[in-house]
Amino acid sequence: MEYVNCLVRSTANVAESYVITQKDLGTGAIMVRARFLRKLKELQPDIIHVHAAWDSTAALIEHTARSHGFYTVVSVHGGLAPEVMELAFFKHKLPRIIGYQFQMVRNCSAIVAISDKDAQQVKQLGWKKRIVTIPHPSLQLTSDDETSELIMSIYRRILDTNYMDRITKEELSFINLCVKTALWPAGSLEKKEVSTEGLSFRRIYIYAFDNNITELLTKGATIFGVEMPPCPDVPAMARFKVKQKHNKEINSYQKLYEIISCVIPGAKIEIGRTPTGATTYRTLCDIFQTLRFHDYDEDNFAEQIKKKGISKFTARILYQMQEAFGLELGYMPILPRK
Repeated sequence: MEYVNCLVRSTANVAESYVITQKDLGTGAIMVRARFLRKLKELQPDIIHVHAAWDSTAALIEHTARSHGFYTVVSVHGGLAPEVMELAFFKHKLPRIIGYQFQMVRNCSAIVAISDKDAQQVKQLGWKKRIVTIPHPSLQLTSDDETSELIMSIYRRILDTNYMDRITKEELSFINLCVKTALWPAGSLEKKEVSTEGLSFRRIYIYAFDNNITELLTKGATIFGVEMPPCPDVPAMARFKVKQKHNKEINSYQKLYEIISCVIPGAKIEIGRTPTGATTYRTLCDIFQTLRFHDYDEDNFAEQIKKKGISKFTARILYQMQEAFGLELGYMPILPRK
């Protein structure tokens, strides 16, 4: 409890912290879950930090929070050390590993160790790769400011890694409006009033960096006269590695690029991928600019698309460009498809 108090005290000036104990939740799985859900609904926290190992109530809380879309951090406090694991392993530890302990460690956003030794012992288990260390302030004689910076950097790291879960429709609309404005010649689009109230520019800048549209974003914002805060050093942000999903459309994009290069010599299109494996927004921008502002043989283009077997794919891309950037039918080699 002393460790928890240190963390809460050190972050008092930079975050709102609420400590929930067993006493607050009662006993019995049904009561604990119901009371905890009420707390989640009331507080709507960014991070749930669980302090326990081998405790079924802690595992229930972590699972409940995670299953309702909240990010969870778990401090095991040396509970996964070999000497602890060996105590009554077959009688007590193994049933708990199978029942809940492994899943809690495996699926939480990050494991917090209280020392480098603790972190190494968790790493050796091979259950979790996302392991960070916040030394016990009393044992390591760290100041509140040092502890605060450590814990807040970990929370920021989790939020920055999962920014796409939290990005809002308004933020995406702002990004799209700025990019659309930047893609067209100056003065060709009607200016609109742009509200930036409630927008998280940190998320906006991370999205722009991952999709290689930072330059387009800032150019469009300047045209609109929107003052954005300075761009943070996104490449230097500590983010966890994410597993790349298989991009089923990457081959179709490659085929489309080959056709464009053949029909429109000198066309520059970057087929990039975001950290999650999705095709970048910049790719769509490049295709739009190529089709809208270059002369080419549309009949030949349509024939090549058909030969490559990507007619439906191209029709969907054209629809996206029509919706996002205002591409007119007269500049499409084939009809768009929703």
